[in-house]
Amino acid sequence: MLNAIQFRLRTMSENLPILFGIYPVFLSGITLAWLLCLQRCSWTIWGARVLACGSIIAFIFMAGPWAFTSYYLRYVFLVLFALTVVLSYFRIERSNPHFGICADRIPIASIFVFLLFAVLNALALKSYYPSGRTIDITFPLRSGTYYVLQGGGSIVTNPFHVLAGNKKAIDIVKLNPLGNQAENIPPRVLSAYQIFGEKLYSPCHGRILEVRDSLPDNPPGHPDTKHPEGNYIVLQCPMGNILMAHLKRESIMAGPGQIVTEGQQLAEIGNSGNTLEPHLHIEATKDGKPTWLRFNGLSLSVNSLITRK
Repeated sequence: MLNAIQFRLRTMSENLPILFGIYPVFLSGITLAWLLCLQRCSWTIWGARVLACGSIIAFIFMAGPWAFTSYYLRYVFLVLFALTVVLSYFRIERSNPHFGICADRIPIASIFVFLLFAVLNALALKSYYPSGRTIDITFPLRSGTYYVLQGGGSIVTNPFHVLAGNKKAIDIVKLNPLGNQAENIPPRVLSAYQIFGEKLYSPCHGRILEVRDSLPDNPPGHPDTKHPEGNYIVLQCPMGNILMAHLKRESIMAGPGQIVTEGQQLAEIGNSGNTLEPHLHIEATKDGKPTWLRFNGLSLSVNSLITRK
């Protein structure tokens, strides 16, 4: 019985990247189909449906995990939505001689969907504007296009960290020229991920407080739940402490007590600890309390892009 449960959990973990990749594309497709299926209605019903569908597309654009397919695909769905609005308008106008005449029927479903996603969109937008104490550091990766997989203080933009109790943590991956983080969905080898083995640099001038460097890099989809951070560095910066986790085994180049300079190479990105795939987990604390992070003055949330040359 226990082996069967473990097998199911392992299978679920391996398939999560597929689900994350399908979700924004599937929901976008369903939304466009819902708008196109509208027939013989009034201005009120058509307008409400357009607003409802627009709110869904806006939410997927802002908060959908696009790195599993392509970051640039979200712009394709914006264009498709605009074309679908125009097409639905002319389809209804041609098929309904009374189009534009007000009707008594209230589009309750459309209104409900619009209000629901308006709230979710507000939460997603708010995640770009953190309130309270903030630590500003240098972005610790170089040479490429990096993508925020999770970030911001909202459950809609940072769900796993919010549920784990640290909504101010950020997960970062690297994108290839096509806008995805790996060669396929899901990759079976770590080398297929763009960020695996990427060099990590010190985001400030500071002192190393803690280091762990001995844990293995897990195969994709096989997290080590006993060691959440995996291999990690805790760096004491003048403005607070920075934790950088899920590092590659035996790649850390500094030890506890060592003084490092900003931009000094510290380690490489791996897949150690409680993680399904290679990424950089970074978070900050000040006086023992989680603190918001800015990178070179920028606040990041899900779908933020950082280009470094």
